[in-house]
Amino acid sequence: MHNLINALTHCVLFNHLSMDEVSHLLSDVTYTIKFYKKNEVVFSPHHPSDTLGIILDGSVDVQKIFASGKAITVNRRYSYDLIADASLFANIDCYPSTISTCENSHIFLINKCSLLKLFSKDEKIMSKFLESVSNRVLALNNTIEILSLNSVPSKIAYFLILEQKKQKSNTIKLKFTKKSLAEHINVSRPTLSRELKNLQLQGIISFHKRIIEIHSLEKLEALCSF
Repeated sequence: MHNLINALTHCVLFNHLSMDEVSHLLSDVTYTIKFYKKNEVVFSPHHPSDTLGIILDGSVDVQKIFASGKAITVNRRYSYDLIADASLFANIDCYPSTISTCENSHIFLINKCSLLKLFSKDEKIMSKFLESVSNRVLALNNTIEILSLNSVPSKIAYFLILEQKKQKSNTIKLKFTKKSLAEHINVSRPTLSRELKNLQLQGIISFHKRIIEIHSLEKLEALCSF
């Protein structure tokens, strides 16, 4: 129980509370903690959209899987992140995406009714939940903008500019693999590698494993117009 409460105090919904306060809030609220093995599905379009997840440890990929079998990774979420928050109160019956684990993970699950009970106990939790949903919408808009760009270099450039603003540094640390990045911007893995090398040869960036160094933000911005 101590480990659960400690983990939840790192989550955006509860990080304004002490461990004792979180423990008191959960004392009469129904929830479950479930262990998922790597590559196990947590939520999918076959599941009713009535439960919020909080990653206690591990990570998950949020993917859109098409009838052809092709998958686009919308994003990856890590310990203490919320999952399925954007669809919980939507006018839909099932989750719109597939969420599966990237590694063995423990996930805190709370249904809509119990979450509403928490909202009534602490309005700040509700405010933080709404903020999280708003941020998801903004992130989705960024993904749509990337996918709407015509060329692969422009997609990469736009992604790097967004990450530069988010990380407030010209040294970008990717939280996921280049395979996931390729899925995120909807290009093949070999194409992504080729275009990254081209950008490096032009002196615009340099990269090693998951670290990308931006040398010319102006040139990246210029690429976004192509």
